[in-house]
Amino acid sequence: MHKRGNLTTGNPLTRRYDVRAITALGFTLVIGILMVSIIAGYQTTSQHNELLSRLGRDAGLKTVYAYTMREAIRERVDSLRAMVVHTDPFDRDAEKMRFFAYAGKYVRARTSLIEKLDTDAERVIFGQLDAQAKSVRGPNTLALNALFDEKLSAQKTQQAVQDAIDGHMALLGILDEMVKTIHQTTQTRLQEASSDFHEEVLMTTMAGMAAFAIAIGIAAFVVINAGQRNRQLSHHAAYDLLTGLLNRQAFEAALALTLEQSEFAPDSHALMFLDLDRFKVVNDTCGHRAGDALLKALSARLTTTLRHSDVLARLGGDEFGVLLRFTEARDARAVAEKIRRTIEEFAFEWEHQVFKVGASIGMVPFGGEPTAVEELLSAADACCYSAKEEGRNRVHQADSNAEAVRRRSGEMRWVTRISDAIQNDRFVLYGQMIKPLKSNLDDGRMTLEVLLRMQDDDGLGLIPPGQFLPAAERYGIVPDIDRWVVRNSLQWLAGLGRAAEQLCININICGPAASDPQFHHYVRNLIAETGVPPSSLCFELTESTAIRSLANAAALVDALGDLGCKFALDDFGSGLSSFNQLRHLKVDFLKIDGSFIHNIDRDPINRAMVESINTIGKKLGKRTVAEFVENERIRKILEEIDVDYAQGFGLHRPEPLSSIKAQIIQAKQAQSKQQSSVA
Repeated sequence: MHKRGNLTTGNPLTRRYDVRAITALGFTLVIGILMVSIIAGYQTTSQHNELLSRLGRDAGLKTVYAYTMREAIRERVDSLRAMVVHTDPFDRDAEKMRFFAYAGKYVRARTSLIEKLDTDAERVIFGQLDAQAKSVRGPNTLALNALFDEKLSAQKTQQAVQDAIDGHMALLGILDEMVKTIHQTTQTRLQEASSDFHEEVLMTTMAGMAAFAIAIGIAAFVVINAGQRNRQLSHHAAYDLLTGLLNRQAFEAALALTLEQSEFAPDSHALMFLDLDRFKVVNDTCGHRAGDALLKALSARLTTTLRHSDVLARLGGDEFGVLLRFTEARDARAVAEKIRRTIEEFAFEWEHQVFKVGASIGMVPFGGEPTAVEELLSAADACCYSAKEEGRNRVHQADSNAEAVRRRSGEMRWVTRISDAIQNDRFVLYGQMIKPLKSNLDDGRMTLEVLLRMQDDDGLGLIPPGQFLPAAERYGIVPDIDRWVVRNSLQWLAGLGRAAEQLCININICGPAASDPQFHHYVRNLIAETGVPPSSLCFELTESTAIRSLANAAALVDALGDLGCKFALDDFGSGLSSFNQLRHLKVDFLKIDGSFIHNIDRDPINRAMVESINTIGKKLGKRTVAEFVENERIRKILEEIDVDYAQGFGLHRPEPLSSIKAQIIQAKQAQSKQQSSVA
């Protein structure tokens, strides 16, 4: 019994110990195999994804270059046809220069494409392309010679041009074959990569099956699902879920890539920022489901209006971005107008209701000069804001020169501060009196020039316009400031009641507003809304603005002059413009530039200039106003010269319009008391 008891209590312990050891070893082996399988599967998947990404990116770039070459050829064909139509030799010569410029565009794209060719099939097609391009040179030369040879008959010239066009059309056919070959070779390599990938996966899976069933399941799960999950994550990271367009992150990446390429190939591009108008009406009326449906439908419509090389993205909410690559500013403007019209004509129907939306578009041309993504986006956003302030459903374009695109961070801060000042009324209006120098010109009315100041961030001081207007001019938001000044000036004048009839205020209008055909409609509506007498308004245009856009300035003067408003030509004499052009501008006053006035008592040349301007102005029937009158000596000299009005610190220092209003009301009350006591 004793031995049996030992056997009974000893063997099970030994067996249990052996099982534990085997289980622990087996579990360790399974975990090890799982780890090896997972690591191997992950590496295989990563390499596969990287290969697919590289193949897709290379194919995309090659396709873009091929389409760029194709576009250049089509543009050369259009140039040949245009030269046949043009009868003016200068127009035909200009078209010839564009014909050669398109060849440069073709060569740049060809050079970039050569660097990306990596298959024999692509190189064979490219060889055919080059051979055809060489064969076209002769017909091109004959066509150009014929176009500029007046002795040739029209029939021979037409035949020579048609031969050249036929050669170009053959090039287009080969390029189409090139694009098809690129897609086919890429598809073949993708299939080969997929085949290799599946072979490696199979080997990993078989290793897991040989070790343990759990390892097989885990390895299979990792292999099957990892690639799909990565693709989904990649797609979600780059595309907007609602519209299927690129999202902001991917759009900024495309913009950064274009800027990087511009450092080596300084082509012209354009960036557009779109903000839908009246979209909130759809959301508020029918709910967000309707708004989402509108965005999806409109996105599909916009996609059809753009080229394959253009980039369209939804940046958030009802905001879209468009990148026009290899596009001149003039052509980009036409595309922007096309997009605006497409959106304007788009009708969205939801539950038997039809909605129309519009788009405020800000456009910034760029290329050839280094700049940053953030600066371009900020500039486009500022231009879009300007388009909204100008009345919505329009395109606002920034200056296309390099300086307009290369913005410093300090200037961008000014744009933000100016926008905040417009939205939150952080501007302050001052007034400076303009006084007659002759008693017969004094009609008893007070004349003020409205001057602009901006409150600093703490509201403790005032910033003169010389500090913030340059940034506003560069970013195209001066019209917003002009509208703020006009609106608040008229509201101030309307607040005086009947006393407004005893005042005349001069309001400065900058160049962009004066050149905007819609501006006079804005002013007319404000006059009707506030009820101020038009005879109490005088708008000042600078001489340079008026002469630079004489037709628009004249239209503004005629439109508001018909209401009874007056006009003054500011800084006259600074631009040395032709007095003959002044005949066509129906202004009432000439404001002689202050640079001629401030030292007229010491400089005989300045005095002679003022005398000449005053004499010719009088001959043209204009009243003259002298600026920068700083002392009594200058005033007396101006009286001798026979200048009509004067303005400057020597006569009146600028003060807030609120203070001037208080003085007017106080004087009116005192006058009323005096009349009551006399009665």
